Amino acid sequence: MFSETCGLAFALEHNGDLYSCDHYVEPDHLLGNIAETPMIDLVASERQARFGMAKRDTLPAFCRNCEVRFACHGGCPKNRFVKAPDGQDGLNYLCPSYKAFLDHIDHPMQIMSRLLHEGRPPSDASAILAEK
Repeated sequence: MFSETCGLAFALEHNGDLYSCDHYVEPDHLLGNIAETPMIDLVASERQARFGMAKRDTLPAFCRNCEVRFACHGGCPKNRFVKAPDGQDGLNYLCPSYKAFLDHIDHPMQIMSRLLHEGRPPSDASAILAEK
């Protein structure tokens, strides 16, 4: 859900119906039935590729300019149903929470990244953070 694009979390129903995503098990996102069409053809279809790219391509400008976009990429498109501060449609309703969380963990993650680059275990971050 935090990848730049979607399209790898299919939903396969007991009757063989394959959907673009487990969050979109609805008629508009039915790719086909694996009893009628080989699954690889459905997975590799142009329709599925468009579905996956739409996540990135429909991101509102507010998200495109966000400093934490690299981490959330706008979240799941299923949750993009509120207006951004600039009035554009398509903001994820969880955006303020994602942003608060990502801002909160930024410093510890920077420390862990530095530790990894130094060949040290990221768990050393706990001791470093406790010193402050």
